[in-house]
Amino acid sequence: MAIDFLTRLPPTGGGRGRPAYHDKRFVLQAALEEFDTAIFIDADSRITSVSRLPHFRPGIAVDKALRTTIADHLTRYGQSRRPAFQQLAVELTGTANLLNSARWCGEALFAVTKDGNESRFFEAWERGAEFLHSREVFTGEGGVIGLAAAFAGWTVDYRTLNKLAAATKHEGQGPKSS
Repeated sequence: MAIDFLTRLPPTGGGRGRPAYHDKRFVLQAALEEFDTAIFIDADSRITSVSRLPHFRPGIAVDKALRTTIADHLTRYGQSRRPAFQQLAVELTGTANLLNSARWCGEALFAVTKDGNESRFFEAWERGAEFLHSREVFTGEGGVIGLAAAFAGWTVDYRTLNKLAAATKHEGQGPKSS
């Protein structure tokens, strides 16, 4: 993937970003081998303070900033990706209607907590990543995470990460030198 990133895949978003590779799933899976909850925070985020973390309910907890459905998010930010996501929803669940109820999951800050369905979640995320990659769609990681959460039977929790999200600033455009 690194060679694709450097030589084949063009910058996205007006030259400000790069294609998402869905690699977050690997570090989350590794963390869940040792812990009940894994929290992912993008490398280009700054944390101003950390208060005591709350108890995480099983499933997925996300920042409430992008609280919307996958269909709504695609309408506002990338209508051209809708056909690929419709096909992916059909591939995973047999119906594209899932886009109207499955939640977009912001990928800069989120947590996954074991409940026995995490293998279904990661299986769906892997399938989604490969599906979009094969169609040269390199954005929309939050939609794939949302479809994977729905596939696992999880309800998206928008409350548990509120304090950590308030203390975190996602700067975007990759890691900074200072």
